[in-house]
Amino acid sequence: MRITLVITSLEGGGAERVMVLLTQGLVQRGHTVTVITLSGDDTDFYLLPPTVKRIALDLRQKSPTLLHRIVKTIIRLVCLRRAVQVSQPDIVISFMSSMNIYAGLALLQTQYPMIGTEHCSPTRLPAEYPWELFRRPIYRRLRRLVSVSQGIDDEFTWLAKAKRAVIYNPFLPVKPFQGQFHYPKGVDPTKKWIVAMGRLVHEKGFDILLNAFQKVAAQHPDWQLLILGEGELRSELEALQKHLDLAKRVVFVGRLSNPFPLLQHSKLFVLSSRTEGFPMALGEALACGLPAVATECSKGIRELLQDNINGLIVPNQNITRLAAAMSYLMANEIERDRLASRAPEVLGKFSLDKVMDRWETLIAEVLQE
Repeated sequence: MRITLVITSLEGGGAERVMVLLTQGLVQRGHTVTVITLSGDDTDFYLLPPTVKRIALDLRQKSPTLLHRIVKTIIRLVCLRRAVQVSQPDIVISFMSSMNIYAGLALLQTQYPMIGTEHCSPTRLPAEYPWELFRRPIYRRLRRLVSVSQGIDDEFTWLAKAKRAVIYNPFLPVKPFQGQFHYPKGVDPTKKWIVAMGRLVHEKGFDILLNAFQKVAAQHPDWQLLILGEGELRSELEALQKHLDLAKRVVFVGRLSNPFPLLQHSKLFVLSSRTEGFPMALGEALACGLPAVATECSKGIRELLQDNINGLIVPNQNITRLAAAMSYLMANEIERDRLASRAPEVLGKFSLDKVMDRWETLIAEVLQE
């Protein structure tokens, strides 16, 4: 089949990572894939398979005025429509809320069947978010809306059940790292490491993590917290790090193209998010055999992490409970090993082959309709 995938950018993030993995799976199964982004390719963080056709529209420049914003929006919609037409797809799949709506508007009055995907709770968007005005009418025109967890799907009961599906994110096996490990700047090789990973934005709750770590850091002087990722809140989080007197205990590693060697060298993973869908960072940490502590940041978190089996789940945004769970595992190697022994089971439940089987079945159903 000819399949066109549409996403805002390849700058980094969980949904972008999922799209790249699905692209790899589709190419491996012999499909012809085109990827369209609103951004240019100069901002790419993830790489696509070489056989994938890439159309980078480079239309994400900020608009100084409302009139300019309206004009730019119309231009984006027209260019996106033309790009899809050039790709001549059998089916179009869009990624994340804003792009679902953008692509849905761009493809009005065309013959292309479209599947939208939801990667996070719709309640995370502010009420004044302008695209929310279009969500319900556009989503009702989709052939399917795919949610990455049952918890997210439960928030779309206003959409007919026949139009909804749940397909989990895939995780790949991670080869044991055997080369020479290069320690990022500031990382102390004599310490045990807690690692956290994600965009440095409010939703990811790294401020919660810093405050929780500060409560227990003095009790565990042989531990260091490593935060992987970049984002708009980096300077704010670094200021909080200094305010909490954690300058040598917390390292902002930045964004790594290959985080897996560092994950494999770590002892504990922490997800402190305020909201998530089906978090790739957590799943990939489990795939590396790391025990995890996670906040109950969505209904779907328990679909990935089993409390007291491969990790610990604590109440959302509860700094005290998060600190206590971290301290418990930092002090207890036997308990960390017990949870770690079950962590890689995610690879069996959410393998790329299983996820691709589900996607191919869904696409066949849509095309048959």
